[in-house]
Amino acid sequence: MSAPPVGVELELREAMAANGGNLGRVFVLMQEGITSNAEIIEAGGAANSGAASNLKTTINAILSGECPTSPSLAAQAGRTIGGLIRDNNFTPEAQLYLTSFRSVLDAHSQDPEAVKREDRELELASDNLERSIEDLDGVYVYTFPTYLRTVQKTDPERYLLKIGSTERYSSIRIKEQQRATNMPEDPLTLRVYRSSLMSPEEVESHFHSMLTAAGHSRSTGKRSGREWFFTNLEFLDTLATLLKLEIHKAAEPR
Repeated sequence: MSAPPVGVELELREAMAANGGNLGRVFVLMQEGITSNAEIIEAGGAANSGAASNLKTTINAILSGECPTSPSLAAQAGRTIGGLIRDNNFTPEAQLYLTSFRSVLDAHSQDPEAVKREDRELELASDNLERSIEDLDGVYVYTFPTYLRTVQKTDPERYLLKIGSTERYSSIRIKEQQRATNMPEDPLTLRVYRSSLMSPEEVESHFHSMLTAAGHSRSTGKRSGREWFFTNLEFLDTLATLLKLEIHKAAEPR
């Protein structure tokens, strides 16, 4: 899709500058010439480099009309456009551009071949993370590919993620659980958090308490267990930083 006309682009810039969330903060920082992930994080625009990178990609996509390669990022850009439409009184020209581009983004986010490619990237990143920490205990975060594409209806930035601890190799524990759940997909390990001062059980307890206090609700499914929460990796990384934990990440698709 082509870039928006000059008048529409100006409307979009004004709307993003007025946004009260991280989208607005990162947009303003980018206009000030602050574009590196480290600088954006330091300025309070994002919790970590992944979040900063994703927000920059979303902003650039909206202003250029170019669809991100990653289906997940296309879906994120589509949700952001939905929020902009909801919160602003755009002209018919801007409304048409945004709704048309959102249709393009939604189509790409559901394209079977693109989704397969991204799933392979996620699986490879998960395997690499598991191999890097296979001799270590810790608190792990994992989910299934379908869950990464299914956000909570009341908050489009939260996903169903499992936060649990193990004294054994994380990769072994996760694969054991996957076999026990009879899920049709392999699980994806997204994070492993470790502490030199606390046991994995203590760290897990802190995470669960803080998630509950912040309103990042547990799943109410009968078969999902008490370790599943509707949350996101940016929030979990922020908690890990506050708890002074080691953060081991799987590479995210771009």
